[in-house]
Amino acid sequence: MHIATQLELAIWSGMAGALLLLSVVAAADVVASRSVPAARGLAFILLTGGSSILLSGLPEMLIPALGAEVLLPLKASLGPLSGALALTYLGVWLGSEHDDQLIDWTVSGGSVGLVLAAVMLAAVALLGDVMKPGSVIAAAATVNAVSVLCAGIVAVRGVTLGDRLARWMVAACISLAGMVGGLYATAMHPTGLGIWVFTAACTIFYFLIVIALTLQRNRQLRKLSREAQSMAQPPWGGDMALGSRLVPHVEDALWRSARFGRECVVAAISVPNLYELVQVAGAGVDQQILVALMARIRRIVGFRNVVGLYHPRCFILVVSAVQDPRRGELLATRLLSDLRKPVRVGEERGRHLFEPSIGIGLIRIKGRDSDAMAAMNRAEQLALAAVTDRAGVIAENFGDASQGVAVG
Repeated sequence: MHIATQLELAIWSGMAGALLLLSVVAAADVVASRSVPAARGLAFILLTGGSSILLSGLPEMLIPALGAEVLLPLKASLGPLSGALALTYLGVWLGSEHDDQLIDWTVSGGSVGLVLAAVMLAAVALLGDVMKPGSVIAAAATVNAVSVLCAGIVAVRGVTLGDRLARWMVAACISLAGMVGGLYATAMHPTGLGIWVFTAACTIFYFLIVIALTLQRNRQLRKLSREAQSMAQPPWGGDMALGSRLVPHVEDALWRSARFGRECVVAAISVPNLYELVQVAGAGVDQQILVALMARIRRIVGFRNVVGLYHPRCFILVVSAVQDPRRGELLATRLLSDLRKPVRVGEERGRHLFEPSIGIGLIRIKGRDSDAMAAMNRAEQLALAAVTDRAGVIAENFGDASQGVAVG
């Protein structure tokens, strides 16, 4: 065997071995956890990894008898299909993807388009006489380039909306671009050692980054689930701004909304009866209540929005660059319903049920720079009024001279 062929075989075999190892780990996770996220991860690795191995040319090297009529439809269709799957899972990973129109349109429209393109490419490859094999692969490469572009748009959008983990997803998309470019270049034309090593490295980096980010997001969700049931212990985690440290986060969200020319929603969530169980359940019970309520808020609004504690009886929530004008009211209604549910607090042997008294003040700021402190203070005033008037939620446009409108 020629030395170049031996090197190429070794590189692609190493890449396939790494993907196989990741598949085995993912399969073990499916068996152990029997969860939808685990099954989703396994499907992603199998489909995307299988497409990568096919495009590398490794099957033909190992089994020369494999004909182009068998592999061409798979090479043409698996790439776009894996792109559709990856794009869909990216939307799920970001969470609340339907809250942002750009993410929603890109994920849903891109996924449907990629699936349709995969079907068309498979049909063209099976017919044989319509296009030459090289043209079919070139068309598949173009379709996959679009899928990489869509993934990059969604990841960058996640960054602009404030999701900290999305920055690493942008890095994953850069690795994905290198992987797709290298694999299709190898499938269409003879390439050299540098391209092989670069492509294999990008492929492995892409999978490792995506798996690490998925594990981190799942860990965050499990933590929130425990905290929402008041099973986690104080003190606070590092993902929540407290007191004066909340102000820069609110200012950033207001600036981001003004830059896009869109509405920003600032909500204050008042809990006036926070300390009513201190005499019965003991010191520290208020911290357990706050942890549970914060987790419920975070589970509802996702990881892209600002959530902080202005002072012990008042949470602040900021949703930036709002596109749906009814988004704030719908969100407040859901928050009111979930936050009013009882919280089990206290020591293991002496549990107590705390029933939160909740009032929400909602401020809508329409696409302009505003004073963060003034917005938070006005939202808190509305929240306190909502508790006093038993209105649930009171909303107003920022700067409106009216007393606000009860919406829940």
